[in-house]
Amino acid sequence: MPSHRELVASLLVAAGVLIGLAALWTLRNVLLLAFAAVVFAVVARALADLLHERLRVPGRAALPLSGLILAGTAIAVLWLLHRHVAAQFGQLAERVPAALPALGEALGLPGLSDAVVEAARQAVSAEGAFGKLASIGLTAMGVVADVALIAFGAAYLASEPALYTAGLVKLFPPRLHDGVRDTLTTLGNALRLWLLAQSASMIITGVLTGAALWLIGVPSPFALGLIAGVAEFVPLVGPFLASVPALLLAFSISPQTTLWTGLAFLVIQQIESNLVQPIITRAAVEVPPALLLFAVVAFGILFGIPGVLLAAPLTVAAFVIVNKLYVRETLGEQTSVPGEDG
Repeated sequence: MPSHRELVASLLVAAGVLIGLAALWTLRNVLLLAFAAVVFAVVARALADLLHERLRVPGRAALPLSGLILAGTAIAVLWLLHRHVAAQFGQLAERVPAALPALGEALGLPGLSDAVVEAARQAVSAEGAFGKLASIGLTAMGVVADVALIAFGAAYLASEPALYTAGLVKLFPPRLHDGVRDTLTTLGNALRLWLLAQSASMIITGVLTGAALWLIGVPSPFALGLIAGVAEFVPLVGPFLASVPALLLAFSISPQTTLWTGLAFLVIQQIESNLVQPIITRAAVEVPPALLLFAVVAFGILFGIPGVLLAAPLTVAAFVIVNKLYVRETLGEQTSVPGEDG
């Protein structure tokens, strides 16, 4: 039977674990931002290494140049999205109301047009306009603050990765230092491989979508292709969401255009899933699609929209850690771990 001192010590340890878990849950959004900073640091470091090794850019200049390239690309994408998406909403505002009666008839809802107009009128009514604008303003300020925190965190992490790796390793007992250091190295390699494969997939999807919509005759095809490419970052859900504005614009033209647009998205996703992805993931990280699907739902419930956006890299990280530390080290099963070969 344990002594009084041992029982008190066990209770204190249990209380400490519970307090630690509660603290982690309270700080889950901060931890998610930290992980986002890690992902962007991996991107910046990979681009800097590419500039240094392939283009002979000096080591001290490679990382700042990498940061400038990434920041310029992000600003350009946001500007293009803002410019063209705003134009598309203008087109939708002009064309969709005229097409709503036909849609209502096709769906057996003859009052659909009147219902949509009434809902839009209530949405912009004076009663709730100021509250909605204030809420949007606060949300925008929060997003800007989060983006700034991620950017600065990524810059610090990318500039001295060894410093932060060593600090994290010291949190574990000395006998585990080699294993933790090896796991962190493998995890970094896996994230880099996944990001390279994902970038290639996003570019291919964006180009194919833009070209297909241009041939069909959908307005703003290249902006819609850009949206499709960016949405490809969110697995499984992203391509579906990217098709919505294109289908709305296509429906404002004709049902035939809508049909061809839907077929185009379906064919492109089949090409991307069955041809492009298998080729790309041979040298990268292949995560089972069902696991990704449930991961998107789970991280969305836990963290909201940021969790959905980061669901794929979070799943890759969990996939590597579970395979390496649990399946191989704990269970003794032979399994390949993405990122081990560098």
